[in-house]
Amino acid sequence: MPDVQQIRLNQLLLDREAQFVWIHDLEQAAARILGEAYPFIKPPLPSDQRRKPRAPSRPAAVPRYGLRPLEESETMFRVTYRHRDRELTEEHDDLPALRSLCAAQGAGLAVLRIETLAADGTIKAPLYAAPGAAKTTIVSSG
Repeated sequence: MPDVQQIRLNQLLLDREAQFVWIHDLEQAAARILGEAYPFIKPPLPSDQRRKPRAPSRPAAVPRYGLRPLEESETMFRVTYRHRDRELTEEHDDLPALRSLCAAQGAGLAVLRIETLAADGTIKAPLYAAPGAAKTTIVSSG
């Protein structure tokens, strides 16, 4: 928020507080005249209204990738994606970097497959395969 707007907002909040103090003083004066506290009913104020927080909307077409931390027998993630007209495969050991790659998809970038790899390079678990992407075969190492 720009400084000018923040200053204006702060001034309005201070004015509001001054009005509440003035109303309180009037109520106390009325109570002194009556000789006892009068049950003043607080009027509904806009600031009293609580709105339900909206849940962040998630686009319906965003696939879930099944990303999770690597297990003890897994050493890397292998991600295959299409960037413009080329299909590329990379290996990542950093889950946040992989999440960033998935979030960066658009017209020129599409994730096709995500798998976890064992130390010898064999596939341990397929996490995601885009519809129509070539399937991979899990090679069990015992």
